[in-house]
Amino acid sequence: MNKNALFTTLLALLLAGCGRLNVGFGPLLRDVTVAPDQISPNADGDVDVTEIRYTLSRSAYVSIFFEDKDGERFYFRQNRRRSPGSYSVLWGGVMDEPEVEQLEGGTNEILSRVLPDGNYRWFVQASDDDANTETLDGTIALENGDTELPQLESFAVMPKVFRPNLDGLRDDWVSISYNLSKEVQNIQVYLLDPNSPSLKVHIAEGPNTIEPEEPGNHTYKYFGGVDLNAEPPPDGEYLVVGEANDLAGNRVRVTRSLTIEMGGRPRADVVQGEIDWVNEVNRVVSVPLGRKLCFTAIVKNEGEVPVRTNGPWPGQEYHFPEDFTHNTFNTIAARPENLGNYWFEQPGVFRFGLNYSTTGYPYPFRWAIGRQEDLEYLEIEGQSAWYLMPGKSGRVSGCILFEGRPPGGNVLWWGGLIHEAYGHPNDFIDRITVNVGTE
Repeated sequence: MNKNALFTTLLALLLAGCGRLNVGFGPLLRDVTVAPDQISPNADGDVDVTEIRYTLSRSAYVSIFFEDKDGERFYFRQNRRRSPGSYSVLWGGVMDEPEVEQLEGGTNEILSRVLPDGNYRWFVQASDDDANTETLDGTIALENGDTELPQLESFAVMPKVFRPNLDGLRDDWVSISYNLSKEVQNIQVYLLDPNSPSLKVHIAEGPNTIEPEEPGNHTYKYFGGVDLNAEPPPDGEYLVVGEANDLAGNRVRVTRSLTIEMGGRPRADVVQGEIDWVNEVNRVVSVPLGRKLCFTAIVKNEGEVPVRTNGPWPGQEYHFPEDFTHNTFNTIAARPENLGNYWFEQPGVFRFGLNYSTTGYPYPFRWAIGRQEDLEYLEIEGQSAWYLMPGKSGRVSGCILFEGRPPGGNVLWWGGLIHEAYGHPNDFIDRITVNVGTE
């Protein structure tokens, strides 16, 4: 029998007798060192960490922990599966044993912290698959450690219910504020869906007199993305999370609850971009003084959220140079019959408007984007408002009685949608020339 065949036979006999072959012989755990045995974990670059080295002769579960003078145990690694071989890891006095304080509407958490100064006993422990356990230990001292936590004091989220749909009611923005107690290496604020914790919406800090990592008061504004013409997160319950960590390894997290409802980008359009101008011929309307320029248009809610509107209602007649709000002493709301109506610019309100090229003011004549029978009257947080619901259309009509001539006489007129305080979703619609004062 040659040598190779003899070796194969002996190996087969050994496996048959023992059931399996352990790789490695002698002690399970050896060559354990922790050096240096005195550190100052304060991120000043001078002896901030110690190196823990060990060797395993076979696969095992490894734990590395420390005990203070009272016997309280702090785990650095606990039951980590390791293959045979040599290992090295740096330790800077930090323990990752979270502490959670439950609050109404959120939590305050300590994710990791530097252990207090003092003498500790270290332990490196390994347990193999046969439940054989070996432990080696020694001592280490911590001094001048940075144990101050980077607190996010008075962390507040207001309002608690957010409606990012730009209707002007409880949807301006979410204010996030706190006082940072010390300088940090990193700070993050983000929106978290508890049902999908891997999905985070990061929130940037607004302009401030101090950098995000510097101690002091910090304020964030979260608009839900609609300020960037993006869809907000789906309606539901969320957490606003703040996380901070310093160079030494102290790390904290705070959470506060936030409810998003009725969220979405409002979208309304003038159907086909057309206005039915009364007596229009070849893009021209002639209106004698004392007569009216009249129109009809259809507005449709093309989005997924209700669109807020308000009067003057379709059918309302303006007496030129009377207008909607620009002329302080000659507005439609100043008429005795209209007193008590809240007909002024309101952030978030959609209105249909008419404009002309020499006015110097955007859309001085405005109407609601539908008749009251086209709309729904909703009450939200004690505030009531008219809404054009998703998929619904509103009929807009009105007239302007010319008791005077516009500057320039015969000028261009057009229609459009105004989203007050936010812009003009439709602009320069169906332009015509209006000749005023002609027979």
